[in-house]
Formats: sequence, structure tokens, C-alpha cells
Amino acid sequence: MAYSYIVEEVLSDDIPSVKHDIRRAKLFLQKHSTESGDSLYDHLIELLAKVLAERPSNVVDIFEEYSRKLKEERFKIKSDYLQDLYIPPMQYDDAKKLIKLFQDVKQINKDEQERIEDEEQNDKKKESPNLLDLLFYFEQTGVGLPRHEIVSLNLSIRKFVSTMPLENIRFWGKILGKPKNYYILEAELEADELARRLKQEKHEAQSKREKEEVEVKIATKLTEEETATKTQKENIEGIVKTTKSSRKDIKSEGKPLNLVFPSLPVNPWIPLSEVPTERIGSGLNKKVYFVCNTPGVDEWIELPTVTPQQIVIARQIVRYCTGNLETPIHTFPPFPGTEKNYLRAQIARISATTHVSPIGFFVFSGEDEDEETEEERKGIYTEDELLENMNYDPLPIKDLVDPSMSNWCHHSPYILKQGRTVWWNSKEENIVDVKEEEELEDDVEKDKIKMMEKKIGPPLLIPLSEDAIIDSVIPWTARQSSYVQSDVAVALIRSNIWPGAFAFAVGKCFATMYIGWGHKYNAYNYSPSHMSPVQDQYKIGPEIMEICDPVVKEEKAYQLHLSPTLSAEEDEILGREETEDDEEEKEEEANNDKEDDE
Repeated sequence: MAYSYIVEEVLSDDIPSVKHDIRRAKLFLQKHSTESGDSLYDHLIELLAKVLAERPSNVVDIFEEYSRKLKEERFKIKSDYLQDLYIPPMQYDDAKKLIKLFQDVKQINKDEQERIEDEEQNDKKKESPNLLDLLFYFEQTGVGLPRHEIVSLNLSIRKFVSTMPLENIRFWGKILGKPKNYYILEAELEADELARRLKQEKHEAQSKREKEEVEVKIATKLTEEETATKTQKENIEGIVKTTKSSRKDIKSEGKPLNLVFPSLPVNPWIPLSEVPTERIGSGLNKKVYFVCNTPGVDEWIELPTVTPQQIVIARQIVRYCTGNLETPIHTFPPFPGTEKNYLRAQIARISATTHVSPIGFFVFSGEDEDEETEEERKGIYTEDELLENMNYDPLPIKDLVDPSMSNWCHHSPYILKQGRTVWWNSKEENIVDVKEEEELEDDVEKDKIKMMEKKIGPPLLIPLSEDAIIDSVIPWTARQSSYVQSDVAVALIRSNIWPGAFAFAVGKCFATMYIGWGHKYNAYNYSPSHMSPVQDQYKIGPEIMEICDPVVKEEKAYQLHLSPTLSAEEDEILGREETEDDEEEKEEEANNDKEDDE
């Protein structure tokens, strides 16, 4: 019987071998500790298996924490089933803020309950919205936010409302961004706060006007002084130039050469006229908006008022939000403001188009007034004229989901091309100012003012069936949450012009909400506005055409041509200078001949 023994020969240390080095390293890692009895090799296997199983983010930052937790688990009592998890510092800080938010809201609710008990009637305008109830209906149709966001958002709004003079508060929606999102809250200012802000705005406008007048006076005075100084300087320079002029200039040039340059090109671009902003509490600035990135963690920040120029430019550009309100916007045409102004403009555009309600839910406040008020309403439409119909009879679900959309209507004013809800006419204002200054009462002038054309948008409470179809896109789509239980179904409509805008209605309850990127639907790829062509520096003409320099003979012929017009003294000087020039030329020629001979 034969036996075979295969004994691998151990190489000496002088001979390099990767396989031998790996084996030696593995044997070193497998050495057991004299204190715990574990080996580093087994510990690394368990640690890598745990990391690959859980796959946490930023593994390199928490690798040591994983190793420590793994060692502690070996010495725990088997009856202890609680497991410690590593929480990053940022999440830990957010969790502490949320815990504090729960405590603050609990105290606010306690104080609010005591206040309600003292008062006979609760002010419904001051009530904070119940998002849990609101988003319950949206979830029936597949629209909504995660449950943890709803809870934190609801608590954050309750805490914020208790510290601000606001009314008619509601959750407007969520605009997605990269890398952060915006949660938006809509509200109206209380009467006292609105009056205070209007007074402050008037005072700031008056101070700005006075400052501009002072600057104009200073600029006019400086201009006059600079003009006088420049004229005096030019006169002195002219006298000095005339005194120091030599006869040699007459000989070489004949007459001073006046350089004539063509005028510089004029930029044909005309900036947009400064259309005044609608005051706070009216038009597009009737409501105020607050935003934050993380409800319950970040503070609510109020967005500035929107201007007509921002609305006009926002219609021409497309941009994603970043989550930072101070991010500059570099677009063409240039946008007047930062991201907070762009966000406010997009909110105004979305609200004007997608804020809808079941027909009959709102009525005009002046329906029973005289005919003059009705005629005035034909020119201006504002939300102040709308009131909730106390006798509203809810429509059945089958009517609310009718594809014709004739049972839904707009209740927000239309934004005109000017960027306002009410047309502003500068000519009309000028005429009124002239009449006030001159105190004219001519009927002809009054007729001119009345006949001036005003652009008016669609009236309020117009059915959605009147919305225009652009690029073969149906503006709205309707559906119901359940076709099996129609008696408890929720009617939902979705905007196809502004993807992400939704509205629901069930019984006497309805609401609108927006969750999207803040972009309008475009049937074709977005094409930014083309920049204007580059202008020529000068228009091509004889003034800037290149010409050949004259030779010496042509210059002398030109000088002889001018000589009859010279005076006798000038001819004598010119002849003397010509003789000197001839002598100099002869000397130069003699010197050149001498050098050649040498």
C-alpha cells in the first residue's frame, strides 16, 4: 500500500511571494485574544456582514460605532431584547425639535381651550386647518403626503398660527425642488395688521419719493456746475491752442483736420414700463404666503409681495427650485429678484388658474344692490365680492365628475398680460392728474376718460367648461374615488395645464391643493427666448472706410493747391521752411554719398 505525502515547501523570506504573504496575514488575524477570546478575523467578518445587511448611508462615518455596538452585543444578557441603533447627529437634532414641537402644541391647545371656554363664539377665521381631515379626502383619490409629514405639518401650523395675526389660514401645497422642497401656507392678514402694513408702505413710498427728489436736485445742480466748468475749460483750451499754434501746421497740413466720427449705435431694446404693484390686501397681494423646508424643524418664512414685472418674466422662463430662497436667478430675459420672488410669482400664477370650487358654493356679495354696482362689477372682479353661500345645496357626485366640467367654476381673479388683476392705464392717470391740477370740468375730457380702453379678464365664477383648449390638451380631468360605493365617493378634478393641482368636493366640503414642480405644462420642448442680434459697432459709411495714405508728391500737390488762399506772411514763412527742408535733404544726400565712398 502506497502513501503519498504532499508537503509544501516553505519559501525563505528573501523570495517574494504574494500567496505566502496572504497566508501569513490571515494566520495573524486569526490569533485569538488572551482577554476576550475573539479574533480580529471573526470580528471583521461579522462587522462586514452587518454593514452589508443594513446598508446604512455614510458607512465610513459610522464604522467605528458599528464595531463598538457589535462588541457590546456579545456581553448583553440574553433576556435583553432592546437593540441600540445609531442615529446621525442631524437626525437627532431634528428629533429633539419635533419633541419640543409636541410639547409646545400641547400647551397651546390647553391655552386655546381655556380661551374658547371664556368666549361664547369662536372666531372661525382664526382657526387653524385640520390637515388630517383635509388630506383624508385627498387620500381617497390617491393624492396626499406621507403620514409623518402630515402630522408634523399640522402641529407646525398650529404653533405658527398662535403667534401671528393671521386669519383664513390653509395649507396651499408643496412645491418640489432640488435638493429641498417648499411647504407653503396661505393666509390673510388681520385688519389691524393690514392697516399697520399699509401705513408703513405709504410712509416708505413717501420717503423714497422725497429721496428721489433730493437726488434729482443734487444731480441737476452738479450737471449745471459741470457744464459751466466744462465750457470755461474749453474756452481756455481754445485760447491756449490758438496762441500756441505755429505756422508749421499751416505748411504741413494747410488747415487743421477735423475728425468726424459717426454716432454710436442706439440700443433698440425698450425696458418694460414700471407698472405699479398692487397694494397689500388687494389683487395678487391680497393673501400672504409662508414657506419652510421641513415642517416642525424649520421656521416659517414670509414671502415678499409680487410685482407685475415678476409675473411677466416668470411666464417666459422655466426654472427648478433649489430650496434656498436667496438663490440668484440668471435667465434671459433677466428676472427681477431671487428665488423667493420667483416662487411667489409661480404661486400667484397657479392660484389664479387652479383655485376652483363647485358652482353655487360662492355668490357675489352685491347681488341685491343697485344697478350701478352691477355695472361697476363688470370692469373689476375681486375676491372681496365673494361670499360663501349659506343656502348651498351640494351637487351629486355624478354631476361633479361630469366631463363637461360645467359644475365647477373659478373663484380667483384672472391675471392680465400686464401682470395685475386690475388693468392700470398710465394715460388715464396722467389725464386725471392734469384735471386735478387745472381744475377742469369739461364734459369732453370726462368722456375721453370713460372711453379709454381697459382690458378686462374673464369674470369670476365662470364655469371650467369655458376654459380654452391649448395644443389639444383638455384643461381638466375629473374622476371619483370609488365606483362601487358611490354614496360615499369623493369627486376629484385634476388640472392638466398645471400638473399637480387638485381639487376635491364631497357634500359641503371642498378644498384645493398643489403638489408638483411649479411648472406649467408645455406640449413641446421648452425653448428659451432668443437673445437679440449683436449690433454693429458703426454703420458702414464713408466716415469709417479705410483709405490709402498719400505719398510725398500728393502732399506737396495738396499744399500747392492750398497756397493761393494763404496770406503774404504765411507764404513767406512757408517758402522759408521749404528752403530749409531742401537744404536738409541736400546735406543728407551728401552724407550718404560720403559714406558710400568710404
